[in-house]
Amino acid sequence: MVNLNKVETQPILMEMLEYVIIVLAVALFGLQHSGLSALSVKTRIIDRWGKTGYSRLYTISAGITLLLAFLSMQFWDWFYFLYSPVNIFTFIIGLVLIVIGMIIAYIATGVISVSTVADMRTDRKAELVTDGIYSRIRHPLYLATILLFLGLALLYFPYLEVLVFSFAMIGYTLIGAYLEERKLVIHYGQDYEQYRKQAGFILPK
Repeated sequence: MVNLNKVETQPILMEMLEYVIIVLAVALFGLQHSGLSALSVKTRIIDRWGKTGYSRLYTISAGITLLLAFLSMQFWDWFYFLYSPVNIFTFIIGLVLIVIGMIIAYIATGVISVSTVADMRTDRKAELVTDGIYSRIRHPLYLATILLFLGLALLYFPYLEVLVFSFAMIGYTLIGAYLEERKLVIHYGQDYEQYRKQAGFILPK
């Protein structure tokens, strides 16, 4: 005799497992990103292999873990809008958010490069950057990342794989910004405390 309840719940459990795998893959990327960015870990790696070695290790491991997180979605319908009906409202808002995120990222990297933020440039100076967009927002690159993934979620609504991936990445981005904030307070001390009064966390003051 077949238990119909078990038959019905199996597909649901498998689908939930797929989403859990996506979240775990994003968490792995988060561990890599925050783990290698931790001051104690970064110092040990740089002392042993230099900043060039740290740069290579960080870039390669970040690329691998981000690719694994991306592939964990097992989503291949990236051009669905070319042959299927779309929700114009969410699609347009998603595109707008992605464009805004890219603009913010471009402006932010014009003030200070991504490699400098990650402490991978050999000519890095230990100075607190508060010019340009950084005079209003302490973490504009994190804001840009959140807008990009929020835009991606709306662009591919209601595909749950993309929604779970996007919101997992947004969740980690907020955690990453918080951890970065703690590191900067330790590194710059009173100067950074004063800067916090002037500029917003990820939204402008």
